[in-house]
Amino acid sequence: MDNAGKEREAVQLMAEAEKRVKASHSFLRGLFGGNTRIEEACEMYTRAANMFKMAKNWSAAGNAFCQAAKLHMQLQSKHDSATSFVDAGNAYKKADPQGKVHDCGQAPHHHRRDLRDRASGH
Repeated sequence: MDNAGKEREAVQLMAEAEKRVKASHSFLRGLFGGNTRIEEACEMYTRAANMFKMAKNWSAAGNAFCQAAKLHMQLQSKHDSATSFVDAGNAYKKADPQGKVHDCGQAPHHHRRDLRDRASGH
């Protein structure tokens, strides 16, 4: 699959993930299986991010990893959230090696030190 095909597939995954997130917010879904939808959306965002990485669209990959990280936080999955934020930071660094700041929302305060340590290899 060429880069354009990878990007198209990634965009489709992002759209499907967004649908899952919206569906998880309905009242009945929230009572019955809302977390399952969010977990599926996390996986889709991560898959989309990896497809964007293969297409060398680093900024879009960073955005997709950020979406996954936010959902992991919502699910109280601290490790997965931190990992996704680190992956987003690495993608953003490749998108702009000069160090322009990208905002993923804000990583929770208790994760920031962990993110710095993980990014520096500690």
